[in-house]
Amino acid sequence: MIMRHLKYIGISLLLLFAYTQKANAQQDIQINFSNLIFYEINVNHEFATLGDEVSLGVFGGYVYGFPEQDNHRYYYFGPELRIYPFATNGTDGFFVGIYGRYKNGYTRRTLEENGYTLISNDYIENKDSENIDFQKVAFGINMGFKWVTRSNLLIGFNMALGRNAYYNYEDDFPNSIKHQVTSDSYHSSIDGNNIDSQYWDFRVGFNIGYRFGSSKIKTSE
Repeated sequence: MIMRHLKYIGISLLLLFAYTQKANAQQDIQINFSNLIFYEINVNHEFATLGDEVSLGVFGGYVYGFPEQDNHRYYYFGPELRIYPFATNGTDGFFVGIYGRYKNGYTRRTLEENGYTLISNDYIENKDSENIDFQKVAFGINMGFKWVTRSNLLIGFNMALGRNAYYNYEDDFPNSIKHQVTSDSYHSSIDGNNIDSQYWDFRVGFNIGYRFGSSKIKTSE
């Protein structure tokens, strides 16, 4: 299942890069400045402008966590298509877009379990927390605003909400009591990290960058 999702994302990225080789268009590169300060490095590259109101792009990054936090880290990348319905200087102003995102990393998960032992029929409980590897594929909608100055500096912000179409947690708890108790008495539950979502995908940030290429801000005659 995951290989199928990755294949679609990979093909999309290849098509985007192939197109930009032929396009004589603006190249907007931005860094998520607000998140860089706190917990994440993120770069967004818009290219291959389809007219003045539509752009294709790719983004990627690495979430390294807040200071002294080592229980939720991952890298990600994905393609994005944006529409700028009120563009005046290339792709600028308000935009709405669709995106896909692949994540790979680890997060803290806690196993709680109980049951009756095989030999003595004693009731036992166990609680174990481990850093668990995960992979996710999400699709969502992104909205925001982008300004371009006369010197081609870019300033913008965005907010996005997506849904995980695929997720997999490679739950491995070496201290589990599952094989010490009877199967009919065994009960367990796994709680995730408070900052990790099993179902939803979020993106937010204030961005700064620079515009390369042929699309410059217009000046009055």
